Amino acid sequence: MTSFNKRPTKLYKDPMKGRVMGVCAGIADYFDIKVGVVRFLAFFAILFTFPWLLIGYFILGMALDPKPEGLYEDEREEEFWKQTRKSPDYTAAELRRRFRDIERRTSEMEAYMTSKRFRLERELRALED
Repeated sequence: MTSFNKRPTKLYKDPMKGRVMGVCAGIADYFDIKVGVVRFLAFFAILFTFPWLLIGYFILGMALDPKPEGLYEDEREEEFWKQTRKSPDYTAAELRRRFRDIERRTSEMEAYMTSKRFRLERELRALED
């Protein structure tokens, strides 16, 4: 699977952590909840709606792509994408805040780098060397 096809916001089945087809493990990973909770809910839902949910489970098992290895570069990226799936509005606001902060710091650096004080300090350091 190419890196273009690796989408961290997509629902995947997780056969490595799954029992039957990995659907419950994939749903648990997508919503960042414990897989045991999803299995418990799925078990009781199958008991009460037997044919429909069981059929749906196998359809999902065949339709979902397996979770690609190396989907996330590190734990921070994985946590970011899980948070994004849980509350995308909060994450968008957080990103805007981070970009504003980066832009502010960049503007301050540019102002300093183009100031007379920076040139003077650079010339003084050159004289010391």
